[in-house]
Parts: sequence; C-alpha cells; structure tokens
Amino acid sequence: MLTPVGRGALAVVGLAGPGAASMVDAVFDPVGGRVAERPDGAICFGRWRGPGAETGEDVVVARLAANRCEVHCHGGRAAPQAIIGSLVDRGAALVSWEAWLHSGGHGVTAADLARIAICRAGGPRAARILGRQIAGALDRELGRIVGLRAAGDDRAVAAACDRLLQASRVGLRLTTPWRVAVVGPVNAGKSSLVNALAGHARSIVSAVPGTTRDLVATRIVLDGWEVELVDTAGLRPVEAAAGAERAGIGRALAVQAEVDLILRVTAPGKTDAAAGDSSACGGSAGAAVGAGVPPVIDVLAKADLRADRCAPATAAGGDLTAAPAVGTQTAVVTSAATGQGIDRLAAAIVAALVPETTAAPDLLSDAVPFTPALVRRVEQVSAGRGVSPPERRPSSARGGES
Repeated sequence: MLTPVGRGALAVVGLAGPGAASMVDAVFDPVGGRVAERPDGAICFGRWRGPGAETGEDVVVARLAANRCEVHCHGGRAAPQAIIGSLVDRGAALVSWEAWLHSGGHGVTAADLARIAICRAGGPRAARILGRQIAGALDRELGRIVGLRAAGDDRAVAAACDRLLQASRVGLRLTTPWRVAVVGPVNAGKSSLVNALAGHARSIVSAVPGTTRDLVATRIVLDGWEVELVDTAGLRPVEAAAGAERAGIGRALAVQAEVDLILRVTAPGKTDAAAGDSSACGGSAGAAVGAGVPPVIDVLAKADLRADRCAPATAAGGDLTAAPAVGTQTAVVTSAATGQGIDRLAAAIVAALVPETTAAPDLLSDAVPFTPALVRRVEQVSAGRGVSPPERRPSSARGGES
C-alpha cells in the first residue's frame, strides 16, 4: 500500500512486474475497455470484483505502464486489504513501498533515495532540503563535478566536493533527530524546562528528589529542525541514592556521550554534581568540555525564584534578562513558570546543533548528500574514481505492503 495505513478518504495500492495490467484485468471490470489494451497514462474507472457475485468496490485504476499500475480505492483498512488479497491470490508478492519506488529495473539515483527519505524527514527544514534532492539537485551537481573532472579542472572539483562533504554533516541527520541531553542536579528544574520547550507536560514534575529515574525522550521541532530532548535523572553523589535512582544517575551520565548537545541546568541553591562544585548563582560550572564531548549550553533555571534568592548575582537593578556568566561562557537564564528565556534557549539550541544555518546559509540551499552511500559517491569523485553506477534492481511482480 502506497498511502499511510489507517483511516482516510483514499488509499492507493501499487502493482508492478510483467503482466501487471493483465493481472488487474482478471479482477477488475473497467468502463470502456481492458486495462491491458489502454495506452500508458490511461485512467480507468470500474468495479473491483469481490469474492461474491454482489460484492466489490468502485475503484480507479491508473495504467502507468504495461508492467505498472496503481489502484485507487476507498481509504481505511478493509478496501485496500481486500484488493491486495485478491492480487496476492493471483501470484503477486507483497513488498514494501520502498521497493515499489525502485521496481521495474530503475537505477537508484539520489532523487530516488530522497523520495524514500522525505517520508522520515525530521521537520520542515529537512523536508525542504530533501525536496530539492528529489528535484535533482544532488544528481545534477554530481554530474557537473564529473564533467569538471573530465575537463581537468581539479581545483573546481576539489572545491565542489568539499562543499558537498561539509553539507553532508547536516544531510546525514535529515531523517534522524538531533539529540539533546538535559542534565543537572536533582530538582534543578530539568523536567519543567523540557515541558516548557515541548509546550506540554511530557515529563513528570515533582519536588521529590529522584522523580525522574529513566531517560525520558521528547521529540519537538525547533526552528524547523527535529530535536529529541532527553530528560535525565538528577545528579547527586551516588552514595546518596539507592536502587532505581542510582541506576538512573548511571544512565544520565552515560547518555551524555551519546548526544549532540548537553543542556547543563542549575537552579538557585543547586550545584552541578556532574561537573564539580559551583556557587549557588552563576559560579564556575566545573571542568571545561574535553575533546569528543558534546558542546554544552549552561542554563540557569527557575529565574522566578532567583530574583528573590540571588539578586546580587543578577545585573544591576535585578534585571534577569542579562545572563550571568557560568564558567567561561554566558548562561541562558530561564523560567519554566513564566516562560522567560525559553525562546532564547530554543534559538541557542538550534545555533549549537546547526550552525550552518547562520554561518553558511547557502551551504544547504542546493545539493546536499544525505546517506552514507551518497557521501561515498562524493568521496569517489573527489578521489578521481568517478561516480558508482546506479544499482540495478530486477523487475518482478510487486503489490503493496501495509
């Protein structure tokens, strides 16, 4: 099935392979002649026969080619499954919709791969980038680079390949959300911060230490990019925790090496147990982030409480919009209760995860490699080995897969 499973007004079942049109004719009564006798591109209305004499379904069949048809029927589950069943009974094999896109012996181009990837695009920005690849941006650029190589313009080849490889850092994440760990001491306001960014109560909020014991993942979209926020257990000396909370602290420490960015949250009267001692308000955040460790954004949470407890640490006059320094960088001051600083924090997250959007805005506006195989193609061209020939897939009968 080529349309999403579930309730809907319309469903589309695809069939590809030798004799596809004739197989359709075996169970379809069209108005105006058999599908096998129609020209390519023909649209046929008729009745798809059911198991009984008085059963069936009014459908529209599109003949794309002699070996490729689409059946458009009522949405939901029953109608398309009945059509799929009748085709399987006549020898069709169920395959995935991805296989359908490559059926009929077509080569796998970047545009082909983008048609599959766009169904899993992580936010509208990713979808727009993949849409340009469907339109042929990457295929055209690879062809242009091969032409430059043939002309002996090695400098231009190197510049074009370098640009593509730089763009691939973001391209490889178009279908996978950026992961952000939210860490800090117990009751620092981590769960409330996640809920404020998400706009709904995804994480449980409680004043009881150790409420969050497992990693709680929340997917959101920030400025068009899909981001997975990972709420973690509050950090405190392991000897002060027991059982499930101790295990949660272990998971919180481990996940920091697996994410793309860390939000290190502190609140009035709290210390960062993961990074070392810090003052209650705006003190040192501990050791600097080392090589191979994700970048860190320091967040001073609960600004609504900080006004009472930490007035001397704020800007003159108690202005909480001016962020105090934490360690060697400026912290983002937030309040989940009032919404203060949440938009600024969201912008800081995007800037840290996808700096290309501001540092090199044109980098993602055209050709972007988005799979490891496409990155290897670029590397092959850069090394002078040319582009690998497209993969060929044998033609065979294909139905839909729900």
